[in-house]
Amino acid sequence: MQTTTNLAQLAHAGKPEVETDSTYRRLQRFFAGFEFGYQRLGRFLLDLVPTDPPYVAVLDRTEWHFGQTAVNVLMIGIAKGGIAYPVAWSVLEHGGGSGADKHTELLKQFLRLVEPDELRALVADREPAGSNFLKALDQREIPFLIRLKKDRRIGPPSGKWSLPVKMFARACQPEQTSQLPAPKGLGGAESVECQVTTQRLEEDSFLILAGHEVDPGSMLDLYRKRWEILAFFAAPGVQRLRAGGHPYD
Repeated sequence: MQTTTNLAQLAHAGKPEVETDSTYRRLQRFFAGFEFGYQRLGRFLLDLVPTDPPYVAVLDRTEWHFGQTAVNVLMIGIAKGGIAYPVAWSVLEHGGGSGADKHTELLKQFLRLVEPDELRALVADREPAGSNFLKALDQREIPFLIRLKKDRRIGPPSGKWSLPVKMFARACQPEQTSQLPAPKGLGGAESVECQVTTQRLEEDSFLILAGHEVDPGSMLDLYRKRWEILAFFAAPGVQRLRAGGHPYD
């Protein structure tokens, strides 16, 4: 059986010759000055992941509400066996999407635990596809695979021209996959060169993937790893937290 414990209960479990109130105040002082070592926690969690490098890391965000309060968590996990194991995360101070600065801060936190050459790829959905974040990945020599919004503009690495990527994707028939024939530039004047794979899902719905330093033929299979962090977000303990309960009830 599992339960929760508060400081008053702990105080009663102290030395019998010491006043309970005195023990309670000492516990308060201890926890008031206690700083949790999240980097050590990250290393501990990484040791629990049942796989060795090269890792497939997945970046995503989940949000829920306690009453009117938004709980917005940006997370990087290691995908393995149908679920992602959380390694680094950041609780955002607001609801809604997160910008490139937050993605870059979380990336720095993650790289204190995992070296770039230990990564097969960082996989993410459309939100972290901003130019500044892609450049941060490129500068750190991190292979990545990121889904693009259909109105994202791409063009030759020279940056002389660009078109919405849906213009290329529309050449596909429904359920057909196509790899664009040459690397395309993402990121404006200082473009990050990417291979782009497109798949038409429905009449005006597309799956468009940009990969950097990953095997173009494996991009669709690699992107499926993103769903493993969604499986973690849907795990019973996380769902209980969303409902306001204890994760291990």
